[in-house]
Amino acid sequence: MGSFLRRVAVATTVVCVAVAAGACGDDDGTPIPATRSLQTTSMPISAPDGAASPQSSAPAATAYQPALVHVNGNRGSTRFDADLPQVRGGRDDVRDRFNDGMRIAFDDIISSYVATTVGDGSLLGDERSRVTTITDGVVAGVLILNTYSDGAAHPNNHVATITIDAEDARPIRLTDVFTDPAAAAAVLAQAVTRIDSRVDYVAPEVNTFLNWVPLAEGFHTYVPVAHALGDWLPVTVPWDDITDLLRPGMADRLGG
Repeated sequence: MGSFLRRVAVATTVVCVAVAAGACGDDDGTPIPATRSLQTTSMPISAPDGAASPQSSAPAATAYQPALVHVNGNRGSTRFDADLPQVRGGRDDVRDRFNDGMRIAFDDIISSYVATTVGDGSLLGDERSRVTTITDGVVAGVLILNTYSDGAAHPNNHVATITIDAEDARPIRLTDVFTDPAAAAAVLAQAVTRIDSRVDYVAPEVNTFLNWVPLAEGFHTYVPVAHALGDWLPVTVPWDDITDLLRPGMADRLGG
């Protein structure tokens, strides 16, 4: 299962944005607006180099290059300074859907706050914003931000994930992954507590697992935990543990 997977180690849609709790799942297929952009004072968000290149005929695993685009500036009283996962090269529609989705996720988070400093976040295991997966089947990534509001007792981490089908540029939803998402959520809830003892309990509900990316090793999900553990804990459930729950061919597509 990992023959086509290129694990991305770079300092580097459905778009799932986890602020207090994730809230996305059913995508109606409407394209993410390409015109929505971040307003920055020192580095405007623009399409990465290669954005105007013609459609690539190379396999997805080699056609896309992961990148982190640094953005900083102000949105009202909120200050932001962070790295944004993006991809270069490859097919225009896939690249744009991924990049625009990440920009919108970033914009949604910084627009939710006033008098707040937004920067790069990190989770246990030193997991940070990155393009996580590039295979012939998918392009996926995670945005991890940290917010600290003036007068708040402590900062908080926020997670947003995107998994795009490399063939048709559509977001891959949990309803695309599992034959019965509700049943899968119940199994995943038991699995994450078994795999990582730091997870005391997670609700066996679909909303608990909306933030995920596919890795060669399995279904990599970000589960809500106590603030002392970083607010969100990354846990990988092996594909073999959930094979019976997946739609036909989905393990090979997602795992590479």
